[in-house]
Amino acid sequence: MYLRSIVTCDARLWLVGLPKEMTEALMAMAPAQGLSLEFSVYEDLPETAEHTPSCVIFSLAPGRADKARALGDEDTLLVGWRDKKREGGTEDFSKLDDFWDAPGEDSLPYYYSWLQERIWRRYHAWLIRNWWQTTINMVPDLAWYKNLGGLHLEVNSALARTVGKTVEACRGQRHGVIWGLKPEEYEEGERVCLESDMKVVNTGKLMVGAEQVMDNGEMRDLKTYKTPVFDKEGNIIGTAGVAQDVTLLNRYHKKILDMAHKDDLTGLSNRRFFYEYVSEYRKNQAVCIFSIDLDHFKTVNDTYGHKVGDEALKAVSEVLKISFPTGVVCRFGGDEFLVMLLGSLSNDEAKNMAELFLERLRARFREQEQFHKLSGSVGIAISHDIQYPIDELIKESDAALYAAKEAGRDCVQTAWEMGTIQ
Repeated sequence: MYLRSIVTCDARLWLVGLPKEMTEALMAMAPAQGLSLEFSVYEDLPETAEHTPSCVIFSLAPGRADKARALGDEDTLLVGWRDKKREGGTEDFSKLDDFWDAPGEDSLPYYYSWLQERIWRRYHAWLIRNWWQTTINMVPDLAWYKNLGGLHLEVNSALARTVGKTVEACRGQRHGVIWGLKPEEYEEGERVCLESDMKVVNTGKLMVGAEQVMDNGEMRDLKTYKTPVFDKEGNIIGTAGVAQDVTLLNRYHKKILDMAHKDDLTGLSNRRFFYEYVSEYRKNQAVCIFSIDLDHFKTVNDTYGHKVGDEALKAVSEVLKISFPTGVVCRFGGDEFLVMLLGSLSNDEAKNMAELFLERLRARFREQEQFHKLSGSVGIAISHDIQYPIDELIKESDAALYAAKEAGRDCVQTAWEMGTIQ
């Protein structure tokens, strides 16, 4: 194994109550590759240990295995030795990792070689486990391992912190317990989670998905990566998963889209959004375009300043959203607005909507003294021809808008009354 050439396991061997010749023989043998051995020789086990032993080789005596285990840890190897010349004790062999029944000069190297191999393998297993735990606890993403029954065999620190529990409290628990689902949510949450896991098991492949979980009363968006875990024979024995909390990323993405598609001042859609919407949703529907422009806006701006002008634009946007709740309402620039309605709409219906809008706008402008000079002009164009270019229809509504201004402003003019299109 290549690791043995670059990684050294510093192993501590305790030799307890062994014959002098055996102690000397063990200490004289060269360590295996990847091992550095440090020996401690005792007539009997010490009461305390400054360092945890990697292996304790001891002559059998009642209670000695229990004491050796207490001085070591779960990775410490316990090897019982019995000299055939001595009477056997009442030691429970089940507590030992290995048992040497007075190995002779020829067999001792074999026993010792196999012991060193076991020390190395335990160290290697610890090393891999330590690397793995260090890695999963270092990453900010949530990570977990489950068995086929949906129990969490292991979770990382990020997941435990997110759910407000310890790693130990999450082990052996189901999704609903870990995430603290309410009783009325538990059954459905478990069903959805298990269904997702079974898709991974059935396909036998990595699956990427999106999930939402409740965290401290806030809904979080997760991007999940789930993959099956196989045994040596290729059988699926569980699943592993990683989840990225993309809540903030989604918010930033939405904010960027809003910035690209919305007017900063009024919050209305902008020209770019309008054309994207037309491209995706117009299809074979009739289209009605309302072109709206403020009258005397420059005068208000010059008289009261841009702050009042901005307030006027916001007021118009509010009235537009109320008057055209199902329409695509856009600010095309300056004091120019555009509303699009898709679907069948009669000429009279369209004109009545525009008239009602102007009525509401007049009432809104009367509320604030600086707005008294303001009014709105509206031009309307409708086309039932699904092939009619949207830009041509906007030109028609703009022409009607200019006609409204020439007619004295604060009124509605339509393309069909001007004889341009039907």
